[in-house]
Formats: sequence, C-alpha cells, structure tokens
Amino acid sequence: MVMASAGVNMPGGDGDHAVSQECRLRRRRRFSPRRFVPAASEEEDKDNVASSSSRPTGEKRSRPARSPPASASPSSSSPSSDGSSDRGEGCSSPGAVAQLPLPSEASTAAAVWPVAFGSMSLAGRMRDMEDAVSLRPSFCTWSDGSPMHFFAVFDGHGGPHVSALCREQMHVILAEELAAEAAALRQRQPEAVPSSEEETAWRAALSRSFSRVDALAAVACACGRAVVPPCQCPLSGQTGAIIGSTAVVALLVRDRLVVANCGDSRAVLCRGGSPIPLSFDHKPDRPDEKARIEAAGGRVVYLNGARVRGILAMSRALGDKYLKPEVICEPDITITERTIEDECLILASDGMWDVISNETASDVARQCLEDGRSPSRSCAAGSGEAASSSTGAPAAVGQESEPFCYRAAALLARLALGRESSDNISVVVIDLKGRG
Repeated sequence: MVMASAGVNMPGGDGDHAVSQECRLRRRRRFSPRRFVPAASEEEDKDNVASSSSRPTGEKRSRPARSPPASASPSSSSPSSDGSSDRGEGCSSPGAVAQLPLPSEASTAAAVWPVAFGSMSLAGRMRDMEDAVSLRPSFCTWSDGSPMHFFAVFDGHGGPHVSALCREQMHVILAEELAAEAAALRQRQPEAVPSSEEETAWRAALSRSFSRVDALAAVACACGRAVVPPCQCPLSGQTGAIIGSTAVVALLVRDRLVVANCGDSRAVLCRGGSPIPLSFDHKPDRPDEKARIEAAGGRVVYLNGARVRGILAMSRALGDKYLKPEVICEPDITITERTIEDECLILASDGMWDVISNETASDVARQCLEDGRSPSRSCAAGSGEAASSSTGAPAAVGQESEPFCYRAAALLARLALGRESSDNISVVVIDLKGRG
C-alpha cells in the first residue's frame, strides 16, 4: 500500500539544505519497493542485500527445497521420513521443491513453476499392504547445480519385501549413479554439456539403478533392508516363492520429466486438459513382451488373465528370481520436455489404473487442483504462509497451508476403492503449474 507522508517546511540555509536532502533520501529508501524472497533467514537476507548491487537486474535464483515437517501430514497414520506409510492408509502433504523457469519466458518475473506433491495409499480389499511410495524432493544435484526431484510408486507382490527395499534404497542408489554420470560428463565436457548427452547419462543411471536394486531383492527383508547375514528384525523370515515389485519413477530436473517404468504401474501427464501417458504397462500379452518371453524359453498362460508361466500378471518387475529370464528388470525410459500447458503428473499402482482410465484420472486431479486454489493464494517456501509479489507471480513453493495435491491423490484412491478395485491402491499427484 502506498502511503502519503506529511512534509515539514524547514528554515533555509546550507546545513538545513543538507538535512533536507538526507531526509528525502531516507524517505525514498523507506518507500522504495523491496524484492520479496520467500523463506529467507536473517542471515540469507543480509547476504542478499550485500550482493544485490553486483547482481544484474531481473536475475532470478532458485532456492533449494525444504522437506515438509512430519507434523504437517494430514494423515492420522504415522508417516515415514518420505511421507509414505507402510501399512493401511498413508499420505504425505505437499512439500517444497525448487522453482523451475519456463523455457519460453525465462526473463519474466512470472516465469516460475511452483511444484507441490501429495500421495495416498490404501490397502483396499487386500489383507496386506504391499505398495510403497517414495517422495524425495531435491534428493540430489545434477552437474550444473540443478536440483533433481524423485517421486516413485512401487507395487509389491508376494510380500512387501521388494517394494519396501525400493522405497528405502532406490533413491540412494540412483543418487550414486547420477553422481558417477555427472563426474564422467564433466571430464568429457568441461564446458556446457549438450542436452542429448545429459539424457543419455540419465538413462544409463536409471538403468543401472534398477539392475542394482534387482540384485539386492534376493536378500530383501520386509522392513526394506537388504543385508547379509539376513536381517533379524521382527519382519524377517516372511518369505514367499515369488517376491517382487513394479517400479514407476519420475525425475524432475529443470524443464525435463524423466520417467522410468518396470511393470504395470503407470505415469500420466495432464497437459492442456488431455492425458499423455509417459509409461506403458508391461503386460505378458503385449505383443512385443509376449514375443520376448517366448524367445527366452517361457510362455504366457491365460489363467485369470495373461500371466508369465501362469503365475505373474506382468512381464517386467524387480525381483522374482524364480521367473527369470522371462521376467526382466530393464525399465522403459521416456524423457519429456515441460511446457506451460502441463498441469499435473499422476503416478499410481495398477490398483487405481485397473478401474480408472487415464482420461478420468487426469480430469479428476486437474479439477481438484483448480477448485482447491484461489488466484490470490501462493505458498512461501518452508513456512506454510501465504505470500505474493507485486507482479502477481507465484512465490517459491513450500508446504501448502491446505494440501490440495493430497486431496487430489486421496480422491483418486477413494474413487478407485468405490469402483471396487481388488488391489492395493497408491497414488501420487504432482502439481506442475503455478496456480496463484
């Protein structure tokens, strides 16, 4: 708000003129608009003021993400460190991740995308909960300093052993592989790295990570640890003949969405109101998968649906050592460039996709996010307080005062339950669009 101050006429004179000049300068400084930097500490504010004179006008900076406090979860269950729950029903409230510049509007103040996320997991009509969700904003940094954000859904079968292992270890192993790829890139390309080489590096890191987790699956415990000698926790000893898990992993880095999928969980992008699948289910009766299985000496048996050897209803998974070489752990990887029309990304296990189409899921999530936010509301990073700038651009994203991504995920999970899904249901909704 602009305020008017009352002026006081002072007697003339050189000294009085100097005092008058100083007063005018003070008033100008006091009423000059200040740049809003969300969630900055006092020390950061001092650093910002000290360095502002040396920064070019209009420069924007990204601030590293802060994970939401555990107490902010809207679930009544006890969430794990990543906001997921091991049993029954679990969820995580949206958390802070870095701002992402729009490729076409990088020079404008409005060219930032707040990214929020939320999840819901339901055991549904199953006796045991075998799904797992992993939400890891800013889990590592790429070679150019860009933060990378990790979101994943794992659908276990034969027990929670491999899905729990994926929840605890996949992001750790992937961070190691990405660091190795980044170091190799810096050696080959000391200057700017071409985007094609970056994408090759991301694909290689993801592929090796899936292979490493698959190798650990043989000694996985239901608690998520993989150790030799076997784990001695209360969950040890719970084993089965066929134990494995699907994995759909989404990485967000700059203006790229990198999705790796192994199994029949799925990632769907809502762009301009239309669903765009970023992964394709690995089903045994898919023509290319059926041909691969038969070439490996196996066969597809139709027993309550298409199954590898009449046992497993998917053709790729992590674990399942007794079904190799027919069942492989190699993921399909897609890399998608973000646009201003991107609204949200949905990751879910087949417990949801079996009864809800891509179109319905996209419409429900988009409508929930649009209805839940008013144009005047935005979120300050890490503080949960509403904040806005004078231009109307969205502030950096943090924990939302109301978890609309969680509401969208919960609505999709409960809709699947209402449509009589017979499996565990896990849903992650990632808001990709600034909505106020």
